Amino acid sequence: MTVTEFLQTKVPFLSGIDNEQARTLAVAAEQLNCRAGQTVLFQGVTVEGLHVVALGKVSVWVKPSKSRSAVEVAQLGPGEVFGETSIIEMGTAGATVKADQDETLIFVIPQDVFHAVLDQHPEIRARAEALIAARRKPSAPGKPAA
Repeated sequence: MTVTEFLQTKVPFLSGIDNEQARTLAVAAEQLNCRAGQTVLFQGVTVEGLHVVALGKVSVWVKPSKSRSAVEVAQLGPGEVFGETSIIEMGTAGATVKADQDETLIFVIPQDVFHAVLDQHPEIRARAEALIAARRKPSAPGKPAA
């Protein structure tokens, strides 16, 4: 399966993009090969682009305050995305993301390319905003959202 086919058929977040847009995303995407325990994204840093998990799994960790240690709030697998909140809201990463498995592969779609897709597809922008809202809801009492 090509990167284009993967983005178009295996990433629900991007459903609705046509072949040309999928190719544009695939060509622009940087491929990150990670090993278990490797940090992909640090909380508080600028996010370079939309991250799409292609192979393996990642865990999402949030440090709610300076006095507390980080808490795992989510695990993401193939076809799932992260980094959308920081891109849309022009902020920094709200969580640290680490690879959970060796041979984890992540596609990073640059911000400008992702913004172009959002501008062309109001339904994807709406999906992104819904995902952001869902991740902000606590999943359990006392446990922050991703």
